[in-house]
Amino acid sequence: MKQEKGYNYWLRNIAITRSNTTVEGLTHHIVGEGEFGHPYNGFLAAQGCANITFRDCFVTGHKTYSTIGAAGKPVSMGTYDLIANEVVNFTMSGVRMDNILDPTRWGVAATNFCKNILLENCTLSRMDTHQGVAGTYTIRGCTIGYIGINAIGRGTLLVEDTTSNARAFITLRGDYGSTWEGPVVIRNCKWILGGGAAQSYLLSASNSGQHDFGYPCFMPKEITIDGLVIDDSQHPKDYQGPYLFNDPDGPAPATATRPFPYQLTEKVTIRRLTTTSGLKIRTSPDAAFAARVKVIEQE
Repeated sequence: MKQEKGYNYWLRNIAITRSNTTVEGLTHHIVGEGEFGHPYNGFLAAQGCANITFRDCFVTGHKTYSTIGAAGKPVSMGTYDLIANEVVNFTMSGVRMDNILDPTRWGVAATNFCKNILLENCTLSRMDTHQGVAGTYTIRGCTIGYIGINAIGRGTLLVEDTTSNARAFITLRGDYGSTWEGPVVIRNCKWILGGGAAQSYLLSASNSGQHDFGYPCFMPKEITIDGLVIDDSQHPKDYQGPYLFNDPDGPAPATATRPFPYQLTEKVTIRRLTTTSGLKIRTSPDAAFAARVKVIEQE
């Protein structure tokens, strides 16, 4: 159905509302995507239950479409193949897909309001926790595509034995205040920077302190990096090395006040970090923020 303005979410999927459920060995291919289309609510969609596992499944990224949004401007719309909402103990193990670097495909996986997420031995274009995760958020032995790892919530975020191909190794979504209340640990990982990006940031966040998101917003208070190889061999001409952070709270506002202040990272511990270019990782392009963060480099 062609629709010039707005869009509707269609429900055509396998909906899981029963706890203690495993989906194993399912294969989902998508064919015949046309010039226009509508998003639908995930092919595998778990909702309001506990102990859900997707194991050894093959999934497919959906074509990204565009429509005219409420502001009268084009907006992107797309469909996740995997989605979990309000699930306690959500696991994806051995879930794989093709074309994880194809920017015409919508990100393949997303969650909202979950507690305890585990990804192990997966190959996915993206993993996203839209409206927050609590408890533990663990990504282990995975390969992540061009969109990367998105995180919002609280608890412990652990990324281990994982390769990312995204511009930022971890992105804290700005539309939810870029909040992560808890530690972040990156262990024995590889980060492959795509060619042409002017600059890359290990952790990308954005919160100016001007908007009330309805809750206090935090950067991870402490970040630990223990084993990280940054492949930045395909860097642009004026490249001077990667950054740990972007400028998370932006330039100082004209009023010089931030009514909803963003709690910034205090400490980063780095051990066994190397770059292919040989250039040293820098803290942040914001000198004031960089001066506040304690960076400890260990042998």
